[in-house]
Amino acid sequence: MRRFLDYVRQGFAAPLGSLGLAAAVAVAAGCDPGTPVANQLPETRMSVDRIDRTGPDRLNSVVKLAWFGSDADGYVVAYELRVGDGPWVRTELTDSTLVLGIPAGQDTADLVVEVRAIDNEGGTDDSPARLVVPIKNTPPAAEFLTATFPDVPVWNAVTFQWFADDPDGAGSITDVELRVNGGTWRPIDPNQKLVSLVLTASGATTLYYGNQEASAANWGYALDTAAPSLLEVRARDLAGAWSEPDTAPLVTVKMPQSEVLVVASHSAAADQAWSDDLSALGLNYDLLDLLSSSGAARPRSWNPGFRHTLRGYEAVVVYTASSVMLDPQTGLTKLPLAHMAPAIQRFGEAGGRVLVSASFSSTSDLTDLVGTFPIDGLVASTGQVRLATDSALVAQQSGYPNLKSTNVLIGLTPMVASADAEVLYRGQLSKLSGWQGDNLMGVLRRKQGAVQSVFLSFDLHRLDGQNAQLRRDLLQKVLINEFGL
Repeated sequence: MRRFLDYVRQGFAAPLGSLGLAAAVAVAAGCDPGTPVANQLPETRMSVDRIDRTGPDRLNSVVKLAWFGSDADGYVVAYELRVGDGPWVRTELTDSTLVLGIPAGQDTADLVVEVRAIDNEGGTDDSPARLVVPIKNTPPAAEFLTATFPDVPVWNAVTFQWFADDPDGAGSITDVELRVNGGTWRPIDPNQKLVSLVLTASGATTLYYGNQEASAANWGYALDTAAPSLLEVRARDLAGAWSEPDTAPLVTVKMPQSEVLVVASHSAAADQAWSDDLSALGLNYDLLDLLSSSGAARPRSWNPGFRHTLRGYEAVVVYTASSVMLDPQTGLTKLPLAHMAPAIQRFGEAGGRVLVSASFSSTSDLTDLVGTFPIDGLVASTGQVRLATDSALVAQQSGYPNLKSTNVLIGLTPMVASADAEVLYRGQLSKLSGWQGDNLMGVLRRKQGAVQSVFLSFDLHRLDGQNAQLRRDLLQKVLINEFGL
């Protein structure tokens, strides 16, 4: 032993054999053989020892804290945190942003945060670091998403979005309420951010959440159908504090005036022809023009918004060109028929009847139409077809008129029918520049034996033979005789 100490005093390293012997002697001299050395528990410290804040200077409930630990005979592997009497939560982090929940009904609170280190032998600090955090409640905020509200009066339904936030954490919001025209506040589901208010035939108003088919219970308000309605929303937090009410843009929801909704997305010539034809039949209808006023009447929500609009009608008539349009809700640009397909699918399943007159281009994407409408695609071919003045679209069903035009029609797009469709019109088409394919131009679909859907793959308003009487005969057959309007 004396030789080993001499080496140390002289600054030399001891030979391995001598060092091992010295270590053995030192251990033997310090403790009894077979006696284990007890693990020393780690120590934990917060980055701050105390927070002195009172009154309005208290912190809000989102607090960032840091801590550290040390271990005399090992190293720290993790920590455990708890707030108040809550459970210990394990973490390997040395800082965190905590959302400290204020007890329900309280405006302020002094919450105790504790942290304890855990060492490599599983030992836990038996005197955790402790910090009292003085916090105050911050009222929540609730707002409408104004871009979801229409700029013009709408038929039958309005669909909109709202959102709420709380600096103390979204989980602290307990209640959300809506009111109409300064009436009584009524609760809505805080978790449902998409809401539709829909008129019923009696003039009452039902409320729907998201894409749900069933209306929400206990909604007692009626929208003002004679004037704009003012909607307000507010939220309440765990401390009982209400947000300032937010006001939506004024919205006018009109009661349907007819059993038929006409959806227009075409030229002024088409608008005039359809107006004249429906008037000649004495058929009343409500109009949704997707192109007027730069698209101001276009639904801000096709699904579920347009679907709820259709609840007020027995039949829908759509005439549309091949141009596409943007859906502001999804950001997708598609054919109008593609945007409205989910709504019309539900409408048909509920017994609604559908008449479509649509023109397409060779590049039109019909993916979203398949299944909803009795069409599976378009005939693809080089060249083109046209309908001469001495030719016709020939009816394949009893009681339907042949259709003719006083002008040569070009840009026609023969269609491919769905498996459940029945052939309605075939064209006496002139094939040009090597065009090949079927001449199918119109189909129908039945439901329980009755005609439920008619799909024309051409612009009906251009078939003006016999001073438009032939196409009016077709509308008479479909809308009045088949649909029973």
